[in-house]
Amino acid sequence: MLNTEKKAGYLEGLVSIAVNTALFIVKYVYGTMYNSIAIVADAFHTISDSLTSVVVVLGFWISSRPADEEHPFGHGRAEAVASIVIGAMLAMVSLEFIQKSINKFLYREGLVFSWILVIVLTVSTVVKEALARWAKGLGSKYGSGSLIADAWHHRSDAIATALLAVAIAFGGSLWWLDGVLGLAVSALIMYVSLKLVFESGSELLGKGATKQEEEVVKKIVYSISSDARDVHHIHIHRYGSHVEITLHIKLKPDTPLQRAHEIASEVERTIKEKLGWEATVHVEPG
Repeated sequence: MLNTEKKAGYLEGLVSIAVNTALFIVKYVYGTMYNSIAIVADAFHTISDSLTSVVVVLGFWISSRPADEEHPFGHGRAEAVASIVIGAMLAMVSLEFIQKSINKFLYREGLVFSWILVIVLTVSTVVKEALARWAKGLGSKYGSGSLIADAWHHRSDAIATALLAVAIAFGGSLWWLDGVLGLAVSALIMYVSLKLVFESGSELLGKGATKQEEEVVKKIVYSISSDARDVHHIHIHRYGSHVEITLHIKLKPDTPLQRAHEIASEVERTIKEKLGWEATVHVEPG
């Protein structure tokens, strides 16, 4: 993994831990001051997000370790494992939201109005959403599933806090509002968590090459030699930022061994230059 990616992962994780700790302190102090159990509970939900940031840091630390005898292709898939762990944590958050939302309907829970609490929660929402956008931007830039997953964890906390602020502001006249919004957001978070788990799980199981990737590889092969034909068995193996690709190509049966070797080597070199992938080419007569 490139050093800049590793630094981005560490930075996002450490900043997230610091911000979540600061927000926890503010929410806990004001929640205790105004005797609001809901605010105190939201404070602990915020500090729990630090756990996902710890997973992000550990994931980047493991995935950035160099290849060794037991792991000749590196440790890049550790980040996919981290994404699955964070996705599972998101699913637990969703289930918790669902339970709390149902309880609000059953017990017709109301919240005490206070502009100070609304302001505190609004500021917290803005900060967490900004953190989510930053983490998502880094995740998209470096193709990091764990950073994108952590971004959604930040966003889930921002949404939960925003709902609490709305419920405090309008909950007196619309007692059911908090429960309805909570169920809607719970469904969204569950969808995102399942998507993260399935996509990262698919990567670990060994996802095949896309049609677009196959076409790019075939174009490279055919541009190198007019004798090459029937590019097939294109298999891509991803280990984080390290990618291995194997493919078969057919050459005329009377192609000299030296020439066949030169074509295969040129294909491997060009794929490395253009795509950054380590290629292994198998030549067949045809």
